[in-house]
Amino acid sequence: MMVRSVRMHVWVVLVLALPVAHAFADYLLKTCSQASFCQRNRLYAQNIASSPASFYSVDTESVQFRDNVLWADVVKHVPRTDIDDIKVRLPLRISFIAESAIRFTINEDRYEQGCKNSGLVQCERFNGTWDWAVDGKHIAETPLNLSHRLKTTNKWSFSKTQGGSVMSLANDHGVKVDLQMDRFHMQVYRDNVLQMSINDRDLFNWEHYRTIEENFHNVNPQESTFNMFKDDFSYSQDDDMPMGPESVAMDFTFHNVQNVYGIPEHADSLRLRDTTGSEPYRLFNVDVFEYNLQSKMPMYGAIPLMIGASASDVPTAMGIFWLNAADTWIDINYKKQDTTTHWMSENGVMDVVMFFGDTANDVTKQYTELTGNPTLPLMSSIGYHQCRWNYNDELDVLTVEDSMDKNQFPFDFIWLDLDYTDKKQYFTWNADSFPNPRRMLNKLARLGRNLAILIDPHLMDGYEVSDIIKREEVEVKKNDNYTFFGQCWPGRSIWIDTMAQAGRTVWAKLFHDFVNKYASPIANNLHIWNDMNEPSIFSGPETTAPKDLLHDGGFEERSIHNVYGLSVHETTYDSMREAYNNNTRPFILTRAFFAGSQRSAATWTGDNMATWEYLQISIPMVLTNNIAGMPFIGADIAGFAGDPEEELLIRWYQAGLWYPFFRAHAHIDTKRREPYLFEEPTKSLVRDSIRLRYALLPVFYTAFHEASVSGTPILKPMFYEKPQHQELYDIDNQFYLGDSGIVVKPVLHPGVSKTSMLLAPGIYYDLTTFETLYVSGQDAKSVEVDAPLHKLPAYIEGGNILTTRERYRRSSSTMRHDPYVLLIAPAINGFAQGDFYVDDGESFQYEQGEYLTAQFKLENNILFGVPTHVPANVSSVGSTLIEKIVIPVSDSDVKIGPTVKITQDSVERTVDAKKLVSDGVAKLVIENSLVSIDKHWQINLV
Repeated sequence: MMVRSVRMHVWVVLVLALPVAHAFADYLLKTCSQASFCQRNRLYAQNIASSPASFYSVDTESVQFRDNVLWADVVKHVPRTDIDDIKVRLPLRISFIAESAIRFTINEDRYEQGCKNSGLVQCERFNGTWDWAVDGKHIAETPLNLSHRLKTTNKWSFSKTQGGSVMSLANDHGVKVDLQMDRFHMQVYRDNVLQMSINDRDLFNWEHYRTIEENFHNVNPQESTFNMFKDDFSYSQDDDMPMGPESVAMDFTFHNVQNVYGIPEHADSLRLRDTTGSEPYRLFNVDVFEYNLQSKMPMYGAIPLMIGASASDVPTAMGIFWLNAADTWIDINYKKQDTTTHWMSENGVMDVVMFFGDTANDVTKQYTELTGNPTLPLMSSIGYHQCRWNYNDELDVLTVEDSMDKNQFPFDFIWLDLDYTDKKQYFTWNADSFPNPRRMLNKLARLGRNLAILIDPHLMDGYEVSDIIKREEVEVKKNDNYTFFGQCWPGRSIWIDTMAQAGRTVWAKLFHDFVNKYASPIANNLHIWNDMNEPSIFSGPETTAPKDLLHDGGFEERSIHNVYGLSVHETTYDSMREAYNNNTRPFILTRAFFAGSQRSAATWTGDNMATWEYLQISIPMVLTNNIAGMPFIGADIAGFAGDPEEELLIRWYQAGLWYPFFRAHAHIDTKRREPYLFEEPTKSLVRDSIRLRYALLPVFYTAFHEASVSGTPILKPMFYEKPQHQELYDIDNQFYLGDSGIVVKPVLHPGVSKTSMLLAPGIYYDLTTFETLYVSGQDAKSVEVDAPLHKLPAYIEGGNILTTRERYRRSSSTMRHDPYVLLIAPAINGFAQGDFYVDDGESFQYEQGEYLTAQFKLENNILFGVPTHVPANVSSVGSTLIEKIVIPVSDSDVKIGPTVKITQDSVERTVDAKKLVSDGVAKLVIENSLVSIDKHWQINLV
């Protein structure tokens, strides 16, 4: 235990000595050469590249087709000169699960290989990642057409080529799979164009079950035996690796694609980098305080989705979804025409879904259709959040609230970090600091405010909650099946096993009792922050759990690691929804995430620093999560650790107001930085940013709704909005807000008064001044725009209509009865349109049809309002009145007279259109328009 005690001391010192720390200590994490399976598979790739050998084929006699699924056996050949060759059968399954999505799985019958359950570690490979990642609805296998089916038998005939036997599988939507038998290769075609090749470089590698005594006979000539039965990394030498080598690896080639994206979470560029000669990208949830930048090292979350896209003559996009929860490394190599990738996981089964479409957005939609669309959150949760480690007591909390109100900073959430608890014991309150939590929650509820508190999956040993968990035997166990104890914030701790149904039941009961005891009876305004759920263990290897810990069913931590955080926050969400009797949408913030996390939680980029570099990296990190189906994300404003300079504060709020999750957070050792404490002009400029977010809440909420029904990003990379422009595919410091047409270029460097935006052809209107900007020609162009300290480069692209609110209120709930303002941004031809969504912002009644949607359209100098869905109880959505309409005066084809005619409910009236000029920019304002979003109306402008 000496190694682990030293390891714990090093990590605790790093955590506590924050003011002098400057970056994460890389030596705490393995490199590929130190991770046994990564090193072995990389070496295998090198060796197989220079060898004609192929050790895998498909047994043609094993092929069957039933229930719209192709079944066959991949056979691994281990050539021997001293004994008969060893053959291992690996069941293969191929199916279409959507019009343009193909799933294949490969598994292993370890019992056939002689594995025997010891009573502790499960012999079978973990095959439950699909169940956690995929939405609960049944995914049906869609019909296939198989070439050359013989009607007289239950077999399939094969077409012969110079390369050997090939079977073709196709659906009715132009997608075809060719399965080569002799060398186990697959090619996927869409509309007769080759899209993706699987195992075309023969990097498929399956480390089948064997004992250490049998290992010599079970290794192929191209394989390495490095650390197959031990781990000599400094901090994980106690790992007994009971199943020996069990990694799985496969190569995929994206054809005619030179850009790949996704696989968050990494503090890196949006377009993934070539890894040749460097470290692969790693997916392994860990606690990385002050993480390094431009890095492929792992972070808090892992979504194993990679998207390839290209703006070629024939638009092409495709995705790989690698459903594996184990430690995973990915190599990327950009070729002249294609992109090759190599995926390597420590264990588990091979379960892969491939998506195909015209654009990257098609892939994101298909992925979220499979894993679940992001949940529609509370309206208040997309407002401003004020947080620090820590607000000291009830008086501190209420003083912050009062000071924000007095200084006219709207906000919706205030947060309590670790120290609200009694001695860091979750599900308790420090009675001296928070003697009456219910009273405090009631006071916050008066203005619709919410409180988020920290509850982590580690529980201090020796108090009521941990005693319950041990008594119910739902804690994570050591490899000897005794309780695992590790070090975390409370000291000696245990961890809840939410992978187990029994563990989820206990967790739910804890929340139910906690809410009943402390929550406000007048408002369900208590919400939960699941931090440290990678899990973070100060005494553990690589800042996390030993890989030989045991979870439900006898599966090791190494098999389920990346999905554990999802199991925690999803159980928390379900528990809070039940505790609130399904009346209020819970808000859950999680640090660890996996595919499917979007169904129940928001996240953030973790423990960043108050430097310009961390502001810069936040944009590609937020964009990457958005395209990977986890759009409710932000970064700590203005850096968790350290004290930001004034200019950085201003610019970070200007950038952060666009994050879907808009929260300021600070470390316990930083200076207090609630925005009312800032000096002028910082204070006023930060207020402007927060107020702009609230003015745009209807736009944001509409974008969140669209994400919840279609899976599209809330913040879109430029190429998602304009896929035809190749020059936009590596831009990761600009973005669009949903389908609103708002395009933003945050200022990410100090001392800037001008910046350049890369824009597609069209007309653009400054979001706040309505000054026009023209981009001519056919290609996207770089345009210089003003960006002094008080100005954020944000424009509305011509052709869009925004629904906003102008009146200052102290929180989002106090705005619900305020009227709306339409901002019309006409295209050159005078056309514009925009969509709108609203509901009560709190309940699940929208699932029963209690929501309002509408479309606004400007065409031929007539503005139309068309409700597309009206709830039975219109009053539930608040005000539906549009009190003002603003139209910039530009060179578009829009014509507006001195008066306009408004028609609603067959009643006509005429009102003035006022022309206002400010700083040389003219706009026409129709005041007292007094039309209702839930009714049909039209306004004739001439």
